[in-house]
Amino acid sequence: MNIAINTRVLSGNAAISKLLMDCFETLAADHPEHEFIFIAEKEFAEKKINFKNVKHLVLPQQTSNALLWQLWYNYKLPSALKKISATILVNADGACSLRTKVPQCLLVNNLALNYPGWYSKNYLRFIKSNSARFMGKAKTIVTFSHVLKNEFVKRYGAEENKIMVIPPTSGKQYQPLNWEAKEKLKEKYSGGKEYFLFNGTVHPANKLMNLLKAFSLFKKRQKSNMQLIIASQSISEDNAFVESIQSYKYRDEIKLMTDLDENTIKEITSAAYACINTSVLQNEMVELLHAMESEVPVLAGNFHVAIEIFGDAALYINPDSPENIAEHLMDLYKDENKRNELVKKGLEQSSKYNLKNTAGQFWQSILATTAPA
Repeated sequence: MNIAINTRVLSGNAAISKLLMDCFETLAADHPEHEFIFIAEKEFAEKKINFKNVKHLVLPQQTSNALLWQLWYNYKLPSALKKISATILVNADGACSLRTKVPQCLLVNNLALNYPGWYSKNYLRFIKSNSARFMGKAKTIVTFSHVLKNEFVKRYGAEENKIMVIPPTSGKQYQPLNWEAKEKLKEKYSGGKEYFLFNGTVHPANKLMNLLKAFSLFKKRQKSNMQLIIASQSISEDNAFVESIQSYKYRDEIKLMTDLDENTIKEITSAAYACINTSVLQNEMVELLHAMESEVPVLAGNFHVAIEIFGDAALYINPDSPENIAEHLMDLYKDENKRNELVKKGLEQSSKYNLKNTAGQFWQSILATTAPA
């Protein structure tokens, strides 16, 4: 088979992009008898996958508006599929080509319309106008959550029997560190002090102002030297949240870290006292699976998708309530038995989401897409 994979949105540094590319790389390694063609709108900044059965095809698309997206999906992409004699097209970005006869497997990771604050108006219009058609056109649909599957059926009338729910992957697994290694990393990143870690996007939808308020309540009541590290791929200096920290009472006990390489992210995650993320997006929840693998307890937003992924291995917080967040931070800090129990459950839960398992089930979706009607 000639397996074309639309990786248009996977050329960035987001955790989910790296994990999906790890998954596709695993598929290519496990199936050398097939050819894999990775299609993107620009060259990948990171090292390409260099297997004999892997090719990279760039279809340029510079401007982000609905008309040019439709041109890319419905004209450029079908033309490219003909030239490479594609057997199947895997779309990793939630959109399909509506003008190709090549059978398509559609991966939908989040429902953009549920979280408009995360996306541009152009993209939301594009998705709102086309999602039902995308799901109708795709021969198979892959998602990582039964919650999302039910949404596809209810909102877009997607056929339930062509939706496959596979477990998300946490990628190339993180490893727990021993006490001595953790102490060295704490010395490196927080002056030897314990710290809570938020690793995600600095965006109003993540309610980081409420996290700051919760941290203030924690500091007032516990009188500890606990630190807060906020790590994000990029934070502009004029960001409203960054500006608010300048007048924050505990600003000397907060550290902002940006533009981090993969090894640094691993280190700050593995040495954290606990990891927090209140995002509704599965993309951001990957970082919490990494924490679980590192034997670090996790606090997640109390959303259905998060509960489905983490089960009873996380503490669930209300992102809209600083008091609720602070209460859970204090419970974790004061109750060592609860913390140890979360560490144990987290390690067990994260072991379910390994790369080989996800890649194997994704392969089954490819076979289902190419099977005769």
